[in-house]
Amino acid sequence: MSTEESSSDLEVVSKDMAGSTLSESVDSKLTTPEESPNVLHADSDTRVYSEKEVTKLDAAATNGDSGDYLNGTVDAKTNGSASALMSPLYEPLNLDAVLSDTGGRTGLQRAPSILQRAHDVGNNWELYRRAGPRYPTSLEHLIMKYHQHHSNSWQLAHDLGAGSGVYASTLANFFRHIHISDPTASGVATSRKFLTEYNAKHPEKRGRFTFSSNAPEEAEESFADGSVDLAIIMESAHFTDAEKTVRSVAATLAPKGTLAIVTHRPVSRVAGNQDVAAAVERLFTAWGRRPWEIACGTDTKSQQQFNLGLDFVPVPDDLFAREKTRRITINAHAKPRDFFRVPGLDDETSHHENGMSTLSHQEMYDIPCSRVDGKEKCIAYDGEDEQARGWRFEVGWESFRTRIALLDSPDTVRRLEPHLNEVKELIMKTSPNGVTVVIEWAVSVILASRN
Repeated sequence: MSTEESSSDLEVVSKDMAGSTLSESVDSKLTTPEESPNVLHADSDTRVYSEKEVTKLDAAATNGDSGDYLNGTVDAKTNGSASALMSPLYEPLNLDAVLSDTGGRTGLQRAPSILQRAHDVGNNWELYRRAGPRYPTSLEHLIMKYHQHHSNSWQLAHDLGAGSGVYASTLANFFRHIHISDPTASGVATSRKFLTEYNAKHPEKRGRFTFSSNAPEEAEESFADGSVDLAIIMESAHFTDAEKTVRSVAATLAPKGTLAIVTHRPVSRVAGNQDVAAAVERLFTAWGRRPWEIACGTDTKSQQQFNLGLDFVPVPDDLFAREKTRRITINAHAKPRDFFRVPGLDDETSHHENGMSTLSHQEMYDIPCSRVDGKEKCIAYDGEDEQARGWRFEVGWESFRTRIALLDSPDTVRRLEPHLNEVKELIMKTSPNGVTVVIEWAVSVILASRN
């Protein structure tokens, strides 16, 4: 495990859990996951970590609430976040105060169970976001500690391709102003609606958000050069022309400004139980490409890029300090191409007739390739590492049915019943408690610092 970026001990906590009663559901009664297998890290050392992640699922929890650091009246004397955010305009943010605001609470997290609100969701992309994991506080730690170390300026953040605008509310815990952009009018409208409702609940953050309809490749059209402190792309880099996007974003970044890119695998994997893991893989194989097509569309180029995790994204050394660049994988065991591979895509893009490829020269030239080189540091974390907390949950077999039902049709659920029953029976036979297994989500992250 890398120790380069130090950070305080962090437990992932659902901010609204204190003083509330969890709803009754199969998943709401779960406890601490069992120890997961050793994982090979980027430095080729195998370590065992005794600290376990504690999670708790609740059918009433949804992905709409990304967790709040400030509630009601802002009191700088009692609220570390308020103290940090009420400091003079150009004074550096007290990041430790913000990140330690959960101190003293029980280390529990409610993973999203989103079937309950499926009727409120208007598009596949929003369904996908709600069906996936909630962004854990460890991700905030990873990104913001990096930004603090290399920049420590907290005036302006840009959330590119923001979609529903959910992560912008997290950025509001750190930055004085957040600009949200999306290439579609519907994306901007959805973000505005969500953040308008957010402002009504958090009046102390009113006025922090502005919006524009721009593609990530056109980021420089919204800002003066060198004015943005942090630019972040969540779950959408594979839809872009990566070269143009990175250069356009770089033009807007202030010296030492941070580029952060995050994406996660559209389906989870079971950790620590090989029998159930194999059955779940059979389930997902039988399910087909539906979750992958929601995650990365049906466009071949987007799927080919997603196939590489984030390795297709260039970090040009004329724009970024390459020795400061971090390519991070979480629960991907340093093999993003294995974990992000779109099912069947390799077969479709490598057709041969008489030993010759049927792709044109231009199509072959356009196939994305890895842009990783030796100047960049690659780091692998697993579910037992502090930087990976919150990407692992303990679930019952019904969790798999819930996600399929949310993202697909009732006919598909019925078609997959034999596989779901197999998963259920194997959990009952092989799980230590006969009820649950540990799942984890594979994640890829790029962090880069502007020259």
